[in-house]
Amino acid sequence: MKLLPRKEPYWTGLEEGQSLGYYRPKNRAAGRWLAKFFDVETKKRSMTTLGTADDYTEADGQQVLNYAQAQEKAREWIQAARTLITGEESRKGPYTVAYAMEDYQKDCIRRGVKSGEQMGSVVRAHILPTLGNLEVARLTRSRLERWHEALASQPARVRTKKTASEPAVKAAPTTEEGKRQRRATANRVLSVLKAALNLALHRKRTACSGEAWRELKPFRGATQARTRFLSIEEQGALVGACDPEFKLVVQAALLTGARYGEITRMVVRDYDETSGTVHIPVAKGGKPRHVFLTEEGKEFFRKMTGGRKADEVLFQRTSYPTRNGARKDIPILRHWKASEQFREMSEACKRASIEPLNFHQLRHSYASTLVNAGIPLAYIAQQLGHTGTRMVEKHYGHLAPNAVAESIRKLAPSLGLYLPAENVVPFKAAT
Repeated sequence: MKLLPRKEPYWTGLEEGQSLGYYRPKNRAAGRWLAKFFDVETKKRSMTTLGTADDYTEADGQQVLNYAQAQEKAREWIQAARTLITGEESRKGPYTVAYAMEDYQKDCIRRGVKSGEQMGSVVRAHILPTLGNLEVARLTRSRLERWHEALASQPARVRTKKTASEPAVKAAPTTEEGKRQRRATANRVLSVLKAALNLALHRKRTACSGEAWRELKPFRGATQARTRFLSIEEQGALVGACDPEFKLVVQAALLTGARYGEITRMVVRDYDETSGTVHIPVAKGGKPRHVFLTEEGKEFFRKMTGGRKADEVLFQRTSYPTRNGARKDIPILRHWKASEQFREMSEACKRASIEPLNFHQLRHSYASTLVNAGIPLAYIAQQLGHTGTRMVEKHYGHLAPNAVAESIRKLAPSLGLYLPAENVVPFKAAT
């Protein structure tokens, strides 16, 4: 339909706050393409003329534009306008899933989310290859369902060096447990994707309702309570099988329930002799906490911190630096790096003849030991840094009944309500 001349331009929305306009003057001269942008956060508006419409002259993509060219030029100008108004990086083309993931990761860094590096690996491995180039506004539920299902059917990746040309993978899962684990992984990746897309929607980066991903449900029955805990005897065997420097890290985990990253970031001043606590200033959820230590734990940290500088890293590892490919014979002490625990745990489990487990399961072993000792779940949640008992109940609740029963029998007072049979006076009904 041919647009007639009128006083106001004809506008069509591109995305939220972004519009392409066509203005046809009353003298029926060639129309003009316009673009306008409104930033919902700063409440600032901006508008410009893009060029002449191809009403009478063939489009050249520069001064004379057809509809498609005007759309592309409008998007470019809008990105530049947004950069000028908000200071955000200018981007070319429609708002894609890759852009949404980039914005989400930046927001996580701004908010101090500590799992940013791990999340970046998940995004690069499972989201960007398939969905990265798709425009967010054009996502459909069926498209995301196919991606989610394909992700669950893929074999798990194997940790390799960064220099590897292609990622190595395990064999495709054949057991029910293996398939459950892949569905659980797919659900975790889905939660990252949905969080990024919801942020894009909240910031008005895309003009859509969000139903494509809001209605997409995770696989049911994919998560289950963890049942792999070390007994006290197994904990002792594992500690005895560790190399001396790694042994200290494992002992700290079993005495505090702290995560590997929390332990390797500890410094001498984090231990408080007066209160008998170790301070964890940077936790996964961003909230610091103090872990109360047993007498055994206080003795361990007392020996670890004695005579050392307050800002010294508590747990260190001996390393031999290399120069020009040759190893130097002068050792240095450095902090433990991310992922260095994997090989150490694997070798220690073999030497101790223990079923393989990862470092994080030491945290679960610590919690299960407290549960079996009858300590209330609320206290255990506080030690682990959880805001409530939901996660503790989920993973360790099945251990609690016996511990609760033992605590009640041991600690509950006697009320003197039970009387031996010979002292019971028979009840007589009133006559």
